[in-house]
Amino acid sequence: MIKDTITIFLIFSYFLFFIVWLIWFHKSIKNSKKKKNVYLYNILGFIIITYLISFLVLKILS
Repeated sequence: MIKDTITIFLIFSYFLFFIVWLIWFHKSIKNSKKKKNVYLYNILGFIIITYLISFLVLKILS
C-alpha cells in the first residue's frame, strides 16, 4: 500500500518536473547565446533525473 502511494507520488512529481523543465528549457534557449552548452546541460540534467526516478520506481519500490 505505501509502495503504491510512493510510486504514484513519484510519477506525478516527475510529470510536474517535466512540465517545469520544458518551460525553463524553452526560456533558456530563447535567451542564450551559447545554445550548444544550454542543450548539453539541460538534456544531461533531464536524463539524470529521469534515470534516478526510473531507478527508484522500478528497482527499489517494486
